[in-house]
Amino acid sequence: MADRVAKGLNVLADGLRHYVVARVPAQVLSNSAAIQGNVQDWDALALLVFMWDHWNDLFRHDLSFVERSLISELREYRNRWAHQQKFSEGEIYRIMDNIERLLTALESGQVAAIRRLRLESLRLLFNQEIGGRDSGGFLYKAWPWVMCGASALAMDSAILAFGRFPWSWIMAFLVFIAMMRVAWWQTIRETLHRRGPHECGICGCIIYTERCPYCQPATAESAAGAVPPRRAGGSRWGTAPEKTTVPGRS
Repeated sequence: MADRVAKGLNVLADGLRHYVVARVPAQVLSNSAAIQGNVQDWDALALLVFMWDHWNDLFRHDLSFVERSLISELREYRNRWAHQQKFSEGEIYRIMDNIERLLTALESGQVAAIRRLRLESLRLLFNQEIGGRDSGGFLYKAWPWVMCGASALAMDSAILAFGRFPWSWIMAFLVFIAMMRVAWWQTIRETLHRRGPHECGICGCIIYTERCPYCQPATAESAAGAVPPRRAGGSRWGTAPEKTTVPGRS
């Protein structure tokens, strides 16, 4: 989970960096008392703090208070991530959604990259919420056949008891086929909620399971230097740097 948060923060840093460079005069950046150094080296926290501290004089005319609240919330999540606190799947989705909303307001070219991460988080959250449906195993899968079979047996018994030969046997056979068809349709409809081979939204690999085996083994050390595997092309705020890393956690 920390690896996905790190990837999202990298994407956020890329999008904010281009916006800050394009919108803020170079003199203001060089004379900033809160943050020093080349803007290309700033991480997500440094950029969020800069935008928060200079909101009234630099950003309030272009952005609304909605974006200001997103900046505040993302600062809090970034600090929690830096202190290695665990996130629930719902919190990870909220982080990705907040980043996407903020970058969309900035018209950043990184929106497509963060959208892939958000959709991957949404898929995992959906599977987590409905995962209890599969806990029944064989009994859960056999339940439609049991119910339809019992219904067919009851109706066939009534038809054979009160019907006339040979039409009663024909009608009983048709009822049995119809009920088995209903059971089969119910089983197929349930399997539509499960996914086959699909592309992982994080690393881009084709996988056959719900969780990507290529992303799961990532360690805390690799998460600190994680880089989004794909980059959206172009941005109205400038050209994306070749590589971006998240500095050491505070």
